[in-house]
Amino acid sequence: MPIENIHHESVKLLPWFDALGKAFNLEATPQAILFHGQPGIGKFDFARWLSKALLCEADLFSTGHKPCNSCEACRWFDTGNHPDFIALIPQSLKGRLVQAELEGSPKIDPAASENQDDSDGKKESAFIKIDEVRGALGGINIGSHRGGKRIILIYPLESLREDASNTLLKSLEEPNPDTIFILVSDRIDRVLPTIRSRCQLIALPKPSRDVALDWLQSELKLLLTDTVRTEELEATIDEHAGAPLSAKDQILVRHLGDDKDGIGLAIHATRVLLEALSKGPQIAYLECAEKVQKAPYSALLMCMQRWLFDLQLSRQLGEVRYYRRHAQLIGQLASQLQLAKAQRLWSTLTLARRHENHPLSTRVQMESMLLQYQQLFAD
Repeated sequence: MPIENIHHESVKLLPWFDALGKAFNLEATPQAILFHGQPGIGKFDFARWLSKALLCEADLFSTGHKPCNSCEACRWFDTGNHPDFIALIPQSLKGRLVQAELEGSPKIDPAASENQDDSDGKKESAFIKIDEVRGALGGINIGSHRGGKRIILIYPLESLREDASNTLLKSLEEPNPDTIFILVSDRIDRVLPTIRSRCQLIALPKPSRDVALDWLQSELKLLLTDTVRTEELEATIDEHAGAPLSAKDQILVRHLGDDKDGIGLAIHATRVLLEALSKGPQIAYLECAEKVQKAPYSALLMCMQRWLFDLQLSRQLGEVRYYRRHAQLIGQLASQLQLAKAQRLWSTLTLARRHENHPLSTRVQMESMLLQYQQLFAD
């Protein structure tokens, strides 16, 4: 349930991307860049910063840096009106674009929409359709409005349908010299190999735990009147595998109860799932599947996969990575764990994550997974 936040104020580099941003050669940018990495670390923020820097019209030798945040191009970018910046995102995320934010449209969490079927006209599509791609690419052989570069940003890249991916591929094979593609992916394994081969791949790093905690603490001080305990910050960061933006969203929902981003359902469901998993062989798997069936399938799979990882790590090395607050309980369960069965379930979960956008039935799938989990423990 990670969220790659978008803001309509001046785009700033997140501290853990500062060195990368300063080292980026804006004068020799590849025509197609594919940023990838863990969800919730701010990849989209970095992609927007780079887009703005490339469109900035200030003289680099005079200012010493880009974006300058004061030229006309920068002002247009910050208000979502730059004519040479095209952002392709699924309909379910349109409320998080700059224009929509200025108009007061609600934002939507990508994870919360992953189970939505775009064949239902009442639901917003979680995929980028071929007509949208054709519309964006149709004029790239015409000169840009400002006489400089044109930027096409696509996020998440894996949300392209197969036909839309093939349409993009044609443009990547015969690129226009004035167009730069900035592609962002949470799951690069879902991106066509032919698209990956035509891009410069750049893995964006997550921050160190200390940097993530410092940033999270400073952000929450600006947004919350109450102080968040260090133990809560650390536990939330760990549960989100060190992704600070995801941790921030969860803590805000927890403390403010304001679920504008639609992640409350996933948070509640994973809490229910963790409580059930903590029962080990006594898990009430049917009851649990019933309670969590409306939550995003991807969030449930991720939670279960991280719990299983901790069980195996505890059994083999006596350590816990994600759910440190449950370390003692995990250690007790790990002593009963049958490693061969755990590894088979791990493979099943990994395979399920490849198709998590199209589960036949979340309830049926979860019943099967949880029944296998129940059988991991020795009698």
